[in-house]
Parts: sequence; structure tokens; C-alpha cells
Amino acid sequence: MASYSQAVLDDIRAAVDIVDLVNRFVNVKKAGANWKGLCPFHAEKTPSFMVNPKKGIFHCFGCGVGGDAFGFLMRQDKLSFPEAVRALARQAGIALPEERGGKPGDGSREELLRVMDLAARFYVEHLWTPAGERARAYLSERGIDPEVARRFGLGLAPEGWDALLNFMRSEKVAEETLVAAGLAIPRENRSGVYDRFRGRLLFAIRDLQGRVVAFGGRAFGDEQPKYLNSPETPLYTKGNLLYAADLARPAIQEKNRALLVEGYVDCLMAHQYGFGETVAALGTAFTLAQLGLLRRYCDEVVTFFDADAAGRKAAERAEELLEPTGSGMAWAINRSGAFEGGGTLRLKVALLPAGHDPDTFLRTHGAPAFTERIAAARSLLAYALDRAISDPEGATGARGRANAFARAALMLAKVADSQEATALSREAGAKLGVDATQLWIEAQRLQASLRKPPAPGPTRATAPASGPPSVERDLLALLLHSLPAREALLPVLVEAEDLSHPPFRAIVAALKLRPADAAESLLTDLPTDEARSVLAALLVEEFLLLDVRVSIEQFQKRLERSQRLRRAREVSQSIAEVQAKTGAATPVTDELRALHQESAAVYGITGGVAQSLEHGTPGPQGAQTNE
Repeated sequence: MASYSQAVLDDIRAAVDIVDLVNRFVNVKKAGANWKGLCPFHAEKTPSFMVNPKKGIFHCFGCGVGGDAFGFLMRQDKLSFPEAVRALARQAGIALPEERGGKPGDGSREELLRVMDLAARFYVEHLWTPAGERARAYLSERGIDPEVARRFGLGLAPEGWDALLNFMRSEKVAEETLVAAGLAIPRENRSGVYDRFRGRLLFAIRDLQGRVVAFGGRAFGDEQPKYLNSPETPLYTKGNLLYAADLARPAIQEKNRALLVEGYVDCLMAHQYGFGETVAALGTAFTLAQLGLLRRYCDEVVTFFDADAAGRKAAERAEELLEPTGSGMAWAINRSGAFEGGGTLRLKVALLPAGHDPDTFLRTHGAPAFTERIAAARSLLAYALDRAISDPEGATGARGRANAFARAALMLAKVADSQEATALSREAGAKLGVDATQLWIEAQRLQASLRKPPAPGPTRATAPASGPPSVERDLLALLLHSLPAREALLPVLVEAEDLSHPPFRAIVAALKLRPADAAESLLTDLPTDEARSVLAALLVEEFLLLDVRVSIEQFQKRLERSQRLRRAREVSQSIAEVQAKTGAATPVTDELRALHQESAAVYGITGGVAQSLEHGTPGPQGAQTNE
């Protein structure tokens, strides 16, 4: 299956957080050592889909599918194995063999990340030199603590057209690479480039792995534009990231909540006042991609708007987020509506006084008042519904009421939670002066037309009439979890003879080829989806054998006896063949008698051979084995 070296695959596997990967598509919750959720590959109401982050594997005990990060992405996005490898390598920032070997400055992703790291270090250093006095004074004026500035990697772009350019030349970085990274701009009328950021306070934008991928630059005075951001590059798509998500992720997971603000300083100030779960939307409208990112880590997102002009923007954003989408997000933006495929997300609006943003509000009123605003937050849907009731075109009379009724019904049709829908219907009906029942009926009619039947999931493979023997399962589990067991048992284990279950045989064959490697790395070696699913199932389960040494000894005895019995059968078969050819009785050999004595103790497990020798009954192929 693998077309890349095992070392490369292991590097990618280690760099990718499989919980993060799976959470892009289905919401999973912590369940002991694993994470659990509804399976994205078949329809189910009770979660049976497990993800083990330590081993980097997943398995569904409902439909039986399982594998590693590569296998998950192949199934989810309908990719080939090489395509999945390339996609995850890009995500992890790992250059594949065909991407390596270039010279410094060749513009590869690996080189771009190196250059962005160099630039970040350059800007940070300048902020804390005497040349950065103006920038530090600005931070002090805004109330930003130096410790917070250092933690967020704030920097300073020096004045001049080529300060960064000259530094990068000393680091042997090509001008073309600086342009590709968004750090330099080609000159229009002559050759060469110049620095994109000059005389600005810089906010480093990092991905979830903490790697710098872009910058936001803030002017100190009245310079325009006030904020200058990196362009989109091979490393950076502004609608797919959130500022400070790498720093906020632990707090978001702990509190099961994210606070979403608009500006860099708003975000810094929130962290400074103890709200470590805060992220910023990078100056763009909140996107579905950002919503999906936060959905991986929490069940609630609170966003902030003032009571005036931003309210209209809030409604517009709400309506965009509430539109039906293939990912099922349309049904989730309310109190408890479920995503398609499982999971919930509550998106709320916290209103601030007119003229305030989180930065000014925190500095004026403090953390307790900010906490009160968060506690009073309304669902974004309810907020958008209020906006929908008021006619943006200013229509009045019957026409205005009819327009408002239609908009309210459409908004209510997108509510997945019946309790909330009922409450909102009453509220909207009272404001519109109409019967709430009429509004509810119209919303239900629209909801039926908006919903799409779920795509049929993969057909569950028909299970064999009898599952694999539990003894075989225990043996394989021991081999997967214990290196000493592999050293002791693999040399005496004959997969074709000792294991009746084909997937078990395939796994053991792969183990024999790479006995010292982590079991999860064998997923790329297995020939069938069934074998990969079985391996994932065994790995995702907790290993319950308490005394590995005793278990090894027991299985070693069992396998050695199995070997002796096979030899007995072989000798018995030889006797039968001689008898068939000559017609003469053949005496029991000393070897066969010794094998019989050794194997008698396991007759109850293996059957047949010991009885035929002891009682003189026909052995294999009808051979008479008495002397």
C-alpha cells in the first residue's frame, strides 16, 4: 500500500493530531484514553466511533472501519493513499522526498516556514532594542503588558525599504522566496524587491502547530492602511485560521468555550485579563472554516458586537452561517442543534455598550463586568431573528409585515431544537403581531424543504457466522502491545496454521517483517481494509492482560504444543501414504510415540491425534496406528 518510506510515513503520523483531524468532520468527546463520537461513515444514534490519539488510530465498533490518519482522510475525502499522504504532509509541514533536495530559496513549503520563522525572530528582536522605543510606548499606552507581548511574539518592522531584505540576504534567502512568503513586494519600475512591512507593530499569525505563517502590521499614527496584513500564500489562507488559536486551544478545551473577537489587540487584552480562551477572526467575516476549527475543541462560541453599527453585520454573518451546507452546519447555530454526523455547537452574541470593543470595555470596566456580558449572551439565531423582523428596506404596513413574516419563518426553519424553536416563534409572533402557530407551521413547511436526506453510508460488511477465536484474539493483542512477546512468540508462530482468521494472519505476517516497529505503523503494510480495521480495533481497545510474562509463557507452551501436533500429523500422514502404496501395516515410530505423549495434555484443545494413537482408532486418512 505504501509508496513512501516507512520513516516518512511515521514522521507524518507523529506530526498529525488525529483527534484534530477527525474533529474537522465529526465532534468527538474525551472517553478515558480515547475520544468518542458518532461515526462519520455510517448512520448511528449511539456513538461507537473511537479515536486513540496516543496511537494515532480510529475504529468504529458499529460498522467496523478503522485505520490511521491516512485511512481516515482517504475515506472522508475520497482520496488515494498518495493524495492523503501529500495532504497530511502539507498540514504537518513535512517535505516529501519529491519536494526535498532543492536549494535554500527554492520556495518549497519547508523553506517558506524557515523564512517566516527567521522574519518573526528579526521583528521580535527589533521591538526590544532602543529602536523599538516608540513601539513599546504604544504598547504601554494601549495597556499591553510586556510579558503578554512576548508570549504572543509581537515584533517591530523597522523603518526603511530594505531592513528585512538585507537581513535575509545574510541568511542566503532568495528574493523570490521573500515574495512567495508575502514578506517582500516586487518593484514596479525596476528590478528588485522591497519590504512589505515598514515602521509597524507586527502581530505574528501562527497555525495550530505554533508555526508563523503570516503577519498583521499596525500603524502607529494616522498612516493608511491602519492595518496591513500578509497576502494569502502557500502557507496562509486568512479565512481558515484564527489569531492566537494555538495559544488559546488548551483553555478552549478546558472551558469548552471559545471567545471570538475581531481585533488583534482585543485578543491580547482578553488574554491579559484572564480570558485565555479568546481568538480573533483576522479582520475578516467569521467563516464556516473558522467555525469548523472551533467546533473541534468546544461546544460554545461567544462573539462580541457593540449595540450599534456592528449589529447589522452580526445579522448578516448569522444568516450566512445559517445557510444549509453539505457539512451540516446549517442546523447547528442555535442552543442545542446537532451537526450532521453528530456534535453540537452553540454560537452566541454578547452585546457591549455602544462605542466599546472588548479592549476598551475590559480596560474601562474590568474582568467581572466582561464575565457578566458573556453570561448574558443570546444565541446568534435569536439575535439574527430580531434583525430579520425589522425590514432593512424600511417597508411598512401589510407589505412590511409580510416580508418580516417570511424572513422570520425562514430563520425559524433552520432551528434544530424544538424547544428553542417554540420559544422563538412566540417571541417573533408577538413582535410581528401574528399568531405564533401560523409562524410555526410555515417554518415547519420550509424546514421540510430545506432538509436533505443523508447520503447513504457504506454498507456494513457481513460478519462471518462465527467470529475469530478469542484465544487467537488474545494472542494477537499480546503481540501488538508487547515487544518481549514478539521476540518470544513470533519465531514459533505459523500464521497459516495457528491462526484461523485471515486478517489475523495478515497482521502477524506484517509483524514478522517489522517486529520492532510500533504496531500502528503496520496499517500501511496490510493488504485489505478488513485487516486494517481489525488492527485498528485491537489497538484502540485497552490492553487488559495484567501479567505479560505469564501470558507469554502460556502462549509459548500452547504454540510449542501446536508445533508438535503438526509434526505428529505429518508423520501420521506419511504412515498413511506408505500404507496406501504398500498395503502393509506400518508400526508407530518412536518419534510419533514421543509426540503423542507430549501432546496428550492438550487433546481437549486440539483434538483427535492423541485419541487415535491411544485407542488404535483410525488416524488421519484412515491410517491404523496401533502396533
